[in-house]
Amino acid sequence: MFLYYGPTGAPVENPGEEWMKEIFFHKDEDYWKQGNGESSIEVDEDWETESLVFFYHKPYGFFLMRYPDFLVPFKKVEKIETIKHVVAGAPLYVPSCSYVDRHQAYEIVQHFLKTKSIPDSVEWVELRTIDFQQGL
Repeated sequence: MFLYYGPTGAPVENPGEEWMKEIFFHKDEDYWKQGNGESSIEVDEDWETESLVFFYHKPYGFFLMRYPDFLVPFKKVEKIETIKHVVAGAPLYVPSCSYVDRHQAYEIVQHFLKTKSIPDSVEWVELRTIDFQQGL
């Protein structure tokens, strides 16, 4: 079983594939600015909960973070920007090098739902190891 927690409203239990495609391919930035500003998927099995938190931020794409180890996608780029996204009314600063496009975000989530793990096709690092908050 898994639960989808959207930016607003009650959790949705085991939403279908079409429902998940709607979230990743058709919801625009306005959807992600509602409520608490993020979504998550929790997979609960054998008394263990695995979580993947994510949101969309135009023009960068999707930011995803694996809890509880705070793993994020990492792309080597020349310059890393610090991006501000509001979550639950407070600013959350994240690195631009950790955003992925809609297709990759959907693939990551589908892999997570099937395996309760993050895919090896993406490089993952702990958020705190990325140097991106100069001047904050």
